[in-house]
Amino acid sequence: MEFTLFGKDHVSAMLVLAFLVVGSVWAGKRAGRRARDWVGRALAFALIAYAAAMYLRLAFRGELAWAYSLPLELCHWVLIACLVSVLTGNRLASEIAYFWGLGGTLQAVLTPDLLDGFPSWDFIQFFWAHGVVILTVAHLIAARDFRPRPRSVLRMMLAANFYLLVAGSLDMIFGWNYGYLRRPPSQPSLLDYLGPWPWYILSLELIALCIFILLTLPFRKSGRQDHRIDGMQVM
Repeated sequence: MEFTLFGKDHVSAMLVLAFLVVGSVWAGKRAGRRARDWVGRALAFALIAYAAAMYLRLAFRGELAWAYSLPLELCHWVLIACLVSVLTGNRLASEIAYFWGLGGTLQAVLTPDLLDGFPSWDFIQFFWAHGVVILTVAHLIAARDFRPRPRSVLRMMLAANFYLLVAGSLDMIFGWNYGYLRRPPSQPSLLDYLGPWPWYILSLELIALCIFILLTLPFRKSGRQDHRIDGMQVM
């Protein structure tokens, strides 16, 4: 079945994801420490299972290729950050999961680069990966008491530009298109309104900066930014 933007399959998937997010937040706020740890392990398992399923499928179909099988998409880096954050509590990984996850993954869920709808594997794989990212962010906030640290926006912009340097360089050298850094996706997306290549990359930088700043506002208004340095609390 062909995928239709905001069609029945798309809206249903977003509603299911919203329901799971609400459940994750509720569990994070009300469940005990053991239950929260169990949810964290379940999210880690879901992330690892997604990666295993993706590569096993590509290998089974003989579709493993340098051009699209390497973990060089922005969402892949977010998935790795989510996994590291739930397993180790690393604060930089948690910030990447939060800022990149919400800043990029939500837009991807709203405008998926898909050709086939449910129950195609591409559809399931897409919402599996992006859904787990959003659930992980909800878990970090509700159960792990995640708070962005001072200068988190600067760190996230530096990290994003590091990604652009790595993925963009490889794209230019080998003719790949990881991160859509050489051409926009085939399906309608935000990039269609941001100018031609390479100007839409600069537009994305400005949008990312604005989104990162907006994502700090709830914590600034509540005075709940994390001011710890090396495990110490700055008063």
